[in-house]
Amino acid sequence: MLRRVISISLCGALLAGGVNAAEAPAATGRTPKLSDLFGDEVLARGKGVEVKRSHLEEAFVAFRANLASRGQPMPEGQRTTQEAQLLQRLIVTQILTNRVTEPDRVVAKGLAEKFMTEARKNAVSEDAFNRQLKAMGLSPEQFNRRVVEQALAEAVIQREVTSTITISDAHVREFYGTGGDVLVRLMQADLEKMVKDPAAAPALIAQLKQRVDDIRKTNLARLEQPEKVRISHVFVATIDRKTEEPLPEEQRRFKRQQIEKIRQRALAGEDFSKLAQEFSEDRGLKQTKGEYTFSREDSFSPEFKSAAFSLSPGQISDVVTTPIGLHVVKLLEKIPAKKAEFEKVSGDLKEFLTQQELQRAMPDYFARLIKEASVEILDPKYKELATAEPKKI
Repeated sequence: MLRRVISISLCGALLAGGVNAAEAPAATGRTPKLSDLFGDEVLARGKGVEVKRSHLEEAFVAFRANLASRGQPMPEGQRTTQEAQLLQRLIVTQILTNRVTEPDRVVAKGLAEKFMTEARKNAVSEDAFNRQLKAMGLSPEQFNRRVVEQALAEAVIQREVTSTITISDAHVREFYGTGGDVLVRLMQADLEKMVKDPAAAPALIAQLKQRVDDIRKTNLARLEQPEKVRISHVFVATIDRKTEEPLPEEQRRFKRQQIEKIRQRALAGEDFSKLAQEFSEDRGLKQTKGEYTFSREDSFSPEFKSAAFSLSPGQISDVVTTPIGLHVVKLLEKIPAKKAEFEKVSGDLKEFLTQQELQRAMPDYFARLIKEASVEILDPKYKELATAEPKKI
């Protein structure tokens, strides 16, 4: 419902930054880099901080590979700006890891384990997961190191910044009732000043008011729970679960015959749940017992969702073919769309507002860390970009 906003998020920063000196590969057996030809130039230096050209090169390669894996090529004209941002991230990450305490390590261990578990769960197989990493320019070892490094950084931020943020119950209820969040309150204050200013252009006032209204509507829409279905299903795979390659034609014919027989048994009145637990090849069967609840927006295959939403409660589908296998679906319940209950989402709303406040605090916090560490950016082109005013929401 509400996507978490994190200043240094594990799902993004670890793929683009946080490269240790230990991660820089040897110069042999690969295409020469600038650091190989001209020496490993130091780009930034401070108390406990030293970022070299090789660190930035590795970070940029990973960042560009990550974009490419999502079909998002980066215009070459943006390279210097992006490198400057990556350099800032590398600097801040080094400073944060220098501030880690033993309690931070405990927190970071939990964050890293949770992230790595979720990342692997979302992949079809371990081989598929490793292929995803390769497409993003990462080895499993680099991935693990970066997860741990960014988890340490996030643990420090939680202790030094997040723990100081207080979100009142009134603000949580304001979000639930009117869609008002941190950004809305800031823009509303600007709007009130503009209204009192005789020199303010009416068109600009109207434009800002429309932006405030749009944000409120977007926030309220996040609280709307779409129509959902609760289903039970039997699944047989028509691909090799390790390689993701299609099974031989003979095996696929056998699988179809098998699931057709299971469907006929279900139509004849046999307990569908028992059939699912006996025959389904669903990896999550032990935990789910073959039951799932989802909306049209959830990440199931279109064929599977279409079949589920076309059924009436108690009805059993025809055999449904998806890219990974064959399914028979029984609709257990249709859950109408509705606004989420406050008690069930208040914790998420508070977290969302906390993360908004955290983002507001990050530029000043990072600037203070960099100043305290007496960091100097030595490359003129990055130094010029680093002096730009930090963005705030």
